[in-house]
Amino acid sequence: MTKWLMVMFESLEKCLQTKNVSKADLVQLRGQERVMTTCTVKNGVVEDFSNIYLSGVGARVFIDGKSWGFSSTNMLDFESIEQALETALKLAKASSELKRQKTMFEPAGEVIVDVSVPVKKPLRNLSVEDIADIPLDTCKGAEEAGSQVAEAKVTYISIEDNKYFLSSEGSRIHQGITRVLLFVDVIAKSNSLFCYTSENLGHTGGLELFDKTSPYSLGKEVAGRAVKLLNVKAPPSGRFPVVVHPTLCATLLHEAIGHPLEADLAMAGGGFGNHVGELVSSELVTVYDDGYVQDGLGYFAYDDEGVECKRTDLIKNGVLKSFMHDRTSAAVTGVSPTGNAHAWDYSVEPLIRQTNIGIEAGDYSLEEMIEDVKEGLFLEGTCGGQSDANADFTFGFQSARWIKNGRLAEELRGANVAGNAIEVFKTIDAVGREAVLRPGACGKYQFAIQGRVVPAIRCKMIVGGIGG
Repeated sequence: MTKWLMVMFESLEKCLQTKNVSKADLVQLRGQERVMTTCTVKNGVVEDFSNIYLSGVGARVFIDGKSWGFSSTNMLDFESIEQALETALKLAKASSELKRQKTMFEPAGEVIVDVSVPVKKPLRNLSVEDIADIPLDTCKGAEEAGSQVAEAKVTYISIEDNKYFLSSEGSRIHQGITRVLLFVDVIAKSNSLFCYTSENLGHTGGLELFDKTSPYSLGKEVAGRAVKLLNVKAPPSGRFPVVVHPTLCATLLHEAIGHPLEADLAMAGGGFGNHVGELVSSELVTVYDDGYVQDGLGYFAYDDEGVECKRTDLIKNGVLKSFMHDRTSAAVTGVSPTGNAHAWDYSVEPLIRQTNIGIEAGDYSLEEMIEDVKEGLFLEGTCGGQSDANADFTFGFQSARWIKNGRLAEELRGANVAGNAIEVFKTIDAVGREAVLRPGACGKYQFAIQGRVVPAIRCKMIVGGIGG
């Protein structure tokens, strides 16, 4: 524990003994120390290098059975934290005077735990040159794909978090979590044609992330795919049987299924509505959220309300079982909280967020999924898109292959898929037996780094954005 962490913890503990705590139904104090390093390289030139240190405390209180108040400070001494707590109380009181309706929150038991993620290759003591070499080597690999590589952009991110959660309920939780990510984006060009490919690596842990796949080889592979796409045709438009690679399935799951399964969006009238206990997907599909997934970027032992981030089955064999909840939405709907209240840092309040969302692996090999398709498409990669709370979506994919008579045939460029994810998931007739851990990020009001655990799936989708 660093000197500043010791000061923070002592100040937090002292604040929970003050008279202000007795004025509230619940007090939550979140202390955090973060070291975040980012290095972006474009075409072999370092464009940005930042090393950010932040520390501070967020104070959140609930009073009069009605209102929350929140305030934060980047000062770690007792007086500053006490002032933040007093401000949170004043804000909650002002809100309470304007509210008539009671607001419930589900109680959480006392938790005393200290959790740190194992790191085999630590990040501390790395020089600027050591860090820059990671994206630089990735760009060197991309250059090996030839002169048609118009742009190679690589971003390295590492985040070392120490988080404390103390509450008037008696909880004392410390979590030490290290994350490493690498984003690779390549554009290849031939005359007026541009083709885009990308790949991301990421896990909870240290630089052992690159033990299996070196940055150089990753850059070469991604750029090679982009150049190859310059010489193939665009895919057709229409509704097809498709085999969806995990790289695209991860985006579809997170955006178009995961978000509508977040209780705040569901309670606002999202696509899954009030259909708990009803069949909402193919019976082959089980969707879950699990903060404990080993190496998952969304790893948390406890959320920012002191609730354990254990596995929650959201859809079980096609039946809607649960939404992702914080303590407030859980109380309103009469269920237990699921450990999905997370804040990007100490200065903002927690929101309902996914941790590691996944689809349980099925029984099919990729070859078996393909051989049952007379005519269809194999879709791979993701390149942006959008979805809404009703699960309507449009996403880009990077490349495709024709499937003809159960065999992979002609290679094709990327295009778009569109539809309603709930309806698409009802058409799933095969789920791959190998679930792959994918990195991801989310921008729902705050930034978040998350994981997705996804197999390939076979379903029917509209390709090209129109029916046919």
